Amino acid sequence: MNALTPVLFLHVGAAATWLGAALWAPGDIRRTLALGLPHAEALPARAGAAFSLDLWSGLATLLTGLVAVALRGGVPRPGIVVGLGAVLLRLGLLTLGTLPAWRQVVGAIREGDLPAARTKARRLSALAGPAHLLWAVALAGMTFNV
Repeated sequence: MNALTPVLFLHVGAAATWLGAALWAPGDIRRTLALGLPHAEALPARAGAAFSLDLWSGLATLLTGLVAVALRGGVPRPGIVVGLGAVLLRLGLLTLGTLPAWRQVVGAIREGDLPAARTKARRLSALAGPAHLLWAVALAGMTFNV
């Protein structure tokens, strides 16, 4: 076993975790807000953990991918470059779009304004589609040997 094997194992594990981390969060948030209080009060802890895992597993995917490229000589193939671009865009969407939208939902829940929380949660659903598309592009780039 060479040094690359455990790095690739960690990379694939981080990527799989990243995909699953917040996959169901927007739907869970919508359904929970529709139930009203007291269900919505538990939402920040549950969905907040999913979004935190989303961020940290994405960063772990990026880091292990960069280490794998370095161990292979530092020159990535074109598919990896495409995947890297998608990863960076996905992390940007998460930090600049999803997490701020989530904080607005949490603020509305804490104020007891569930109609506002429902309205703000729509943004999370709107961002989920592009986020998953970027994740799929990253996976395809990593997989295809072009």
